[in-house]
Amino acid sequence: MSLSEMDQLYRARKLAMENSPDQMLPKVLETSASLYISEGTTPQLKLELARFTPHLLLDVITHENIGSSQKPFIASQHLNCLWSVCRNVKDSIAYKYSVLAFSASYPLLFELVAKTSNQEMWDTMQQMKAFILSKWNTTYPLQLNSDDNDPFLNDRKNIGSRLATAKFLSEIIIVHTSRNGNNIKAGPISISSVPDGHPVISNKQQLESEAKKFLDILLNYLIEEPMMVSSVFIGILNCLAFIMKQRSQATMRILSGLLKFNVDAKYQADDLSVLNYRLGKRFVERCYKNFVQFGLKSQIIKNSGQMASQHMKLSKISQTLHVIGEETKSKGILNFDAEQVENKMAAKDKQKYASLRRRQMASKNGHNASPSITSVNVGATSSTPQPGQTPVDMNPAEKPSDNVTQLLMDLQRYTMSKNNIAVFFNNSPVAIDNSYCAIYSLMNSKNSEQDMAKLPQDIMIKLCSEAFFKTDTTKMISGLSIVASRYTDLVNKASQQQQQQQQQQAGKKRKVDQHDDGQSSTKKVKKEEEIELRAAQGENYEDEADEDDYYDEIKDTNKNDVELIKPVPMTEDERMKHLHRIVQHIMSAKDSDESSGITTNMGKDQNPLEKVKLLHWNNKESWLHILTRLCTRGVSHQDKMSELIRQILYDYFMEDFNGRIGMALEWLGEEWYYESLAKDLPVNYTNYDQWSIKFLEGLIPFLENQHRRIFIRLMSELPRIEQQHIDKVRPICLDPARSSLGFQTLKFLVMFRPPVKPLVKKLLEQIKAEDSTIEEQCNSILNKYYQ
Repeated sequence: MSLSEMDQLYRARKLAMENSPDQMLPKVLETSASLYISEGTTPQLKLELARFTPHLLLDVITHENIGSSQKPFIASQHLNCLWSVCRNVKDSIAYKYSVLAFSASYPLLFELVAKTSNQEMWDTMQQMKAFILSKWNTTYPLQLNSDDNDPFLNDRKNIGSRLATAKFLSEIIIVHTSRNGNNIKAGPISISSVPDGHPVISNKQQLESEAKKFLDILLNYLIEEPMMVSSVFIGILNCLAFIMKQRSQATMRILSGLLKFNVDAKYQADDLSVLNYRLGKRFVERCYKNFVQFGLKSQIIKNSGQMASQHMKLSKISQTLHVIGEETKSKGILNFDAEQVENKMAAKDKQKYASLRRRQMASKNGHNASPSITSVNVGATSSTPQPGQTPVDMNPAEKPSDNVTQLLMDLQRYTMSKNNIAVFFNNSPVAIDNSYCAIYSLMNSKNSEQDMAKLPQDIMIKLCSEAFFKTDTTKMISGLSIVASRYTDLVNKASQQQQQQQQQQAGKKRKVDQHDDGQSSTKKVKKEEEIELRAAQGENYEDEADEDDYYDEIKDTNKNDVELIKPVPMTEDERMKHLHRIVQHIMSAKDSDESSGITTNMGKDQNPLEKVKLLHWNNKESWLHILTRLCTRGVSHQDKMSELIRQILYDYFMEDFNGRIGMALEWLGEEWYYESLAKDLPVNYTNYDQWSIKFLEGLIPFLENQHRRIFIRLMSELPRIEQQHIDKVRPICLDPARSSLGFQTLKFLVMFRPPVKPLVKKLLEQIKAEDSTIEEQCNSILNKYYQ
């Protein structure tokens, strides 16, 4: 068959689609698959067939006229062909359709394995799953362009494969997550359909944990990807909507990740125009809004229980995005200032990303790179890598040093050489010594020559977590029993030694007391004889004897008394100075990189303060939580110390109000909440009113029209608004250059915060009487919303 005859296959597929697809399409698929695996097929023809066959398989699996009972057998029949295309053909079209076809086939194959216990089919599925996952954060099957200075250009060339992988991950998440009993529409295929103790799909808990990891991969891409890749963002949001609909127990995890997805923080690519960047951003915002509206209307995002907080926040975000969309629609998408919209990454940041991404992609594309023991191979079912299986590389920010890499490679070689051992090397219930190594080591520590203490703590945590994840429960319990036996033996030995020491000390004490009693009685007899002798000679030493006894008594008393030194109280200035230093150290922790510091500071002198810092700030705003609680509840609520902390926070927010408005709202919310708990009635909001007004007064002179979203968010999310807060918008409304900002903010408050409508009305009537030039703008709001 020649390349010209490929047209016959295309015509046959078209004809089968139009006439009897349930009978003709599987035959065309069988013909193309047999030609692909044939040894006589030329490389050029094999490439065409590699593109054609997965695409046709996808059409067959998704065709509505083909019976659902027939589809699992068609998918299983062509699974090996699909795996061959995915693994061997480095073509973006062939790889994309092979991943999409496997994604559509996976639920059918999973159900077939659950019913037939086909071990070979399950192993092939696991190998293909691990291979696809390992290519998630790479440019595969495209080759890396190492001459390009843009580290993100290759990613944007491979969007089709990334979207197909995202679809595949979402399908596995749905299948590997248990189906809720009350969710009738969840579908028949899930991990719940597999009975306990299945001979092939045995570790159901491991598969469910794997599904959570895959969900984190999708959420982390939304959060951590620095560039505006709108197509991938929209695709992932759509996948998350399907996951949330079919597996409602994942909703909280999805919403928590979605709240960290900051569309405004994504940078513009160098090869994209400002208009394309603006369009892409607008499309993502619209998809974000539609996602939230879908969850609210279908009542998947509930306004009750633990989800109430996410419901409130996402509702506000959706309303804000709706207002932005309506305003953009009224003005026109082409009506914008390019300088204000442009948002490109700094050159130094891009250089840092460039070197890291090139090393990562080169190693994953197989450029003579050795696999790392720290790679997370979530698809493997055993400790040995399967054919065609590539481990998933670690985060580039967590790349170990060369020495650590060598240690990990040595450990990998050692563990891989012992992978057939079914029992522990060292199962003795008695430890060779009282060190932690001897207690916990289940290897032959004398011959392994593996010093785990040299590895950084973050890598040790990854190794341990992966070991726990992949270890059989029975084996884990057996290992813990050995460790417990060693602890019990050492505790018993220590108790016996302590008793022996106490007995020896008691015996020595008795001997010393007997010796002291003998010496004191002998001394007393001698002293009495001396006094009698001198008294006979006419001398009186009675006073001298009493004086000696007195000094002996004082000497014995001083042995037990300890002089107490009371510290000198700090002055007010010293207290303020120390508090200021403490606050600065807490704030400086947000800029430090503790995880990398574990590796880079090894063997070097370390600041003593660094040793007591928290090593992992999972939430980058933990310092803010500490300081807001400190000024409201830690120190006196209204003294100089709390005012000092508030002033430092205020200065910090004013340095970059554009990027720190969310943190400022969190601080003011804490002030309001604490004062709301006051026991005296009515509640006194002294500190909240003072600092919220001060923040508005400091912010308003710097606000421009491009800060519309920030100011609307500030005014809409303030926990308490009084007339004095509304009056602060007066200078903006009276400023001809910024009046649109003020009136848009007031209009937003009237629409979405009804309790402040009377306050806004009062302000509009006042400024309307003051300045006749803004009368039309005031009347537009008053006539529309106050009639």
